[in-house]
Amino acid sequence: MVSHEPESGRPPAHQPVPGNPYAQPLPQPPAQPPFPPQAGPPPAGPRRRGALIAGVGALALVLVGAGVFVLTRGDGDGDKDGSRKPVAQDSDKPARDGRESAPPRDGSDDDGGKGTGSAGQIDVNAGRKPGDAKAWLAVNDVKLPGKGGQLLDLWRVDGLVAQAEYDEVTAFKAADGKRAWRVRLPGEVCDTPVNPSPDGKVVVAYTTSEARVGAKCNQLQLIDLKTGKKGWHKELKEHSTLDSTTATHVAISGSTVMVDQDSVAHAYRIRDGKRLFTTEHRREGACFLSGVAGGPGLIQVQSCAAGSKSTHGRLRKLDPRTGKAEWVYRSKKGWTIDKVYSADPVVVSVRNRADLNKWALAVVDKQGRQRSWIDLDQRKEKFSQCTGAGDSGEGVQNCGGGVVAHDTLYLATEPKDTLGPNKIVAFDLGTGKAKWSVGAGGRQLLPVTVSDRDGPGVIVYARPYRDMTGRTLLLPPGGGKPKVLLKHTAAAQKVEVFMFAGNTLYADTRLFVTPTRLNGRSNGSAGEEGNGRMLSFGP
Repeated sequence: MVSHEPESGRPPAHQPVPGNPYAQPLPQPPAQPPFPPQAGPPPAGPRRRGALIAGVGALALVLVGAGVFVLTRGDGDGDKDGSRKPVAQDSDKPARDGRESAPPRDGSDDDGGKGTGSAGQIDVNAGRKPGDAKAWLAVNDVKLPGKGGQLLDLWRVDGLVAQAEYDEVTAFKAADGKRAWRVRLPGEVCDTPVNPSPDGKVVVAYTTSEARVGAKCNQLQLIDLKTGKKGWHKELKEHSTLDSTTATHVAISGSTVMVDQDSVAHAYRIRDGKRLFTTEHRREGACFLSGVAGGPGLIQVQSCAAGSKSTHGRLRKLDPRTGKAEWVYRSKKGWTIDKVYSADPVVVSVRNRADLNKWALAVVDKQGRQRSWIDLDQRKEKFSQCTGAGDSGEGVQNCGGGVVAHDTLYLATEPKDTLGPNKIVAFDLGTGKAKWSVGAGGRQLLPVTVSDRDGPGVIVYARPYRDMTGRTLLLPPGGGKPKVLLKHTAAAQKVEVFMFAGNTLYADTRLFVTPTRLNGRSNGSAGEEGNGRMLSFGP
């Protein structure tokens, strides 16, 4: 239903998922890079990015050169201008009521859009050998609160790579890592879209500066990634329990940004922030919104008839200009939709509610019909959704371990031991059958999101392990021996290890790697590998 007023009703409570290390503060002792546990399957409906969740990880040892490192796995349109300026918090110390913040921000740009920053102080090219990639490192210079800060989606536009961290969005020059611009916000960034608009703009969601558990994620800010200039700002309104801003997600498709406020979603025109349409809670089938996905298509994910024998998931593909549903896909009874691996072609992960250890992938055609079903239980290999990282309430598109390209899904297998080797399996989207599987000489592989490459095959990140430095590989479309595109430098390995479970992007013939979180002690001190914010390798 497309309208402007939410219906009555109450969605099921959304609970955080245990076992996800990214949703908790990182361990504070030095030399403890983050690593994801092989978490069990999450229950349906986690919505809050960055929620504090208690999780216990396993310890693994990694030998890097002569050193030993311990890895811990461990809307409304508002008023006429649609906005209200949040009040900055006065103290940089934790308050007695559990609030915790970094130094106050006034929301102004740090450098007026001019790049005054430089790459990191650690020489990641020291001892570089012939044939090695050229590397650069950007160290963290944001003073974080004790709980640390999350690093969100990576964006590439016009020779820049940008990302949000805590209360700012920063762009670095892809070629050398120098800071191009930085935009500071009055509160903590709580969600970002996976992709920018075609003209290089993003709308990020942030809270007021009082960073407490349950803070409202109700501020929207438009940012031009090409220039670092801010555009319109909007404060989201709550009219009922159905449009809460406790958990807000943002997705961009074309010139439209859709904001998920619990069971209600509002769409705005990116150019000026004008509200285009609203989709409400649908009584039919007891369906509640569980996420929004953007990119080539605008898709809503719904959970229906929760707790009953008729439980199932639905996808609604919307016209981003009008909100009209182009088609609706309904999953098998007893299966709900967890993640969107691809918005075009549509590939989603589904989970069996009677046995949460069972999950599969459904491929949906352009008419909303099921094209194929990828039954992972029929394979001898084991697979973990999102590489076993669990879910702390990120958007439905935030899920590593699988990439769709050229009518093929490339999915990483689960290694037998935490840091051991695995394979990439290629599945035909037309049949749902595996075409081939490939390993890489005892290395752990991860397919990488690519922003600007249309060539055949898939880009794969071979993570560093023991005496093996990292690699950027190309797997041919027919399988076979991987081609080495980039040999990562040995000097960068200690930093790279700390980013083991982080974000990756391949663009402009370069690989970009970042951690998922930085702890409160990461403030740019020279020589501390755990302070690395972004690492890049190129020819």
